[in-house]
Order: sequence, then C-alpha cells, then structure tokens
Amino acid sequence: MKYTTEAYLISCLTNMHVGAGGANYGVIDNLIQRDSVNNMPVINSSSLKGALREYFKNTWEKEPKKLKYVFGADPSRNEDDKGKESIGHYKFFNADLLVLPVRSNKNPFYRATAKMLVDTINEKAKAFQEKELVSGSYDYSTPTTIGGDVKLEDWLAASDPTINYDPNMGNDVAIFDDNTFKKLAKRLPVIARNQLDNGESKNLWYEEVVPRESRFICFISKTETNSDDFDKDLSQAVVQIGANGSIGYGYCRITKITG
Repeated sequence: MKYTTEAYLISCLTNMHVGAGGANYGVIDNLIQRDSVNNMPVINSSSLKGALREYFKNTWEKEPKKLKYVFGADPSRNEDDKGKESIGHYKFFNADLLVLPVRSNKNPFYRATAKMLVDTINEKAKAFQEKELVSGSYDYSTPTTIGGDVKLEDWLAASDPTINYDPNMGNDVAIFDDNTFKKLAKRLPVIARNQLDNGESKNLWYEEVVPRESRFICFISKTETNSDDFDKDLSQAVVQIGANGSIGYGYCRITKITG
C-alpha cells in the first residue's frame, strides 16, 4: 500500500491543555504533554488522532465506512471488527512546536522560535518528504533585543526584519537561542480552576496551558483512498484538541502546508 506523508500547520485560536496524565505533586496539578527528548510542548499522536476523529465523526456522519477506513473501529461504539479492518489506514505523528507567543512592549506579542524547534521539524520532513519544510535564514550567534528598545518580557532575542522567515511562523518572529527558549517554554501560563458547590469552593487546582497564537506542525501519512476528501473537509477547519472544550480550550485551525 502506497503512502504519502504531508505536513499540517496547527494554529491555536484559544489556550490549549492537552494533559500529560498521571499524578503531579508540584504546584501545578495538571501539566501539558511534552516531548520526551527536548521537553518542548507537544501534541501526542494519540491525542491528535482522537481530536481529528471526533471532528470527522461529525463531518462524515453519513459515511461511517470512510471514517472507519481512516481512523479504524471506534471502541466507544463497541465496534469489535477482527483483523486489519479494525485498524485505521492513516498514520498520525506527534505535532511539534514551531512558535510560542511572547508579550512585548511594542507589539502585543512576538512569535518566538529557536533553532532546536526548526531542526526537529526539518528532520522529520527530510525523513518523510526528502526535503526541509521550514525555511529561512537565521542568525543565532548574537541574541539582542529586537530594534534595541523592544522588550520581550524578560528575554533577549535576535531578529532582523530583512530575514526571509518561513510564512508558517507568521509575522513578528523573534529568534531565541536554544537554552533561553528552553527556559521560556518552562514558564507557560498557569490558570487556576475552581469547582463550586452552591457558591462554595470545593476544589481548587492549577492547570498549565499552551497559550493561544502558538503554532505546531504535524505529519500525517495517507493512502490515496479518501485523501482528497480528508484534506477538503479539514481545510481551514476549527478542531478542538485536548481537554475543556466546553470552556473554550483547545480550538485550533488546521491547514495543510503546500509548496
């Protein structure tokens, strides 16, 4: 069976919490998913596949065979098909971080990235597509504040408006060295959550989130079957990823990267 692997840009329209699961005994109760190697925020493939399945379950409501072909049998519906037909034909890979928003005294925010993020995505792209995906001429050697008088919270970043940034990053890109970006990525927003019972607080907890305007890139391997319909119905779609969709978490726009 012939597979074609294509890249998709995930742009966070709202804050997102894709939980790491398990117990955490620190100050933050619910942590986000992180890459096991570089500790960067990530959307694990199982979470991404589950979110896309939920979206297409509604979109392809009248075409269950198409849904089962792409994603496999649905255990929640007690679909117990035997053999290969119970497994989806499409393959979903982790979504890797491309940019994080950082507040500024000049613009509302800049889009922060680092060489380590670009390298991670390009290594996958070369393996799957035999070419680099994220382009641009970057200078990481001398991090300085952008324009001299622009502050990015407490951080220093290198940037030059003449650099040809990759369009998937968006406007107002700030380049951080890897070590500084690691520190930045550890200081993600933490939101207090509270359960009320007749107006009385019964359970207060703290939840880590990936802020809106963050961007990820994922790869999906597809067969020719249903590929055009998959891309057409996903084009510019808003997909809810992770927990707390009822309070507006995790709404993302997913766009196929072409060219």
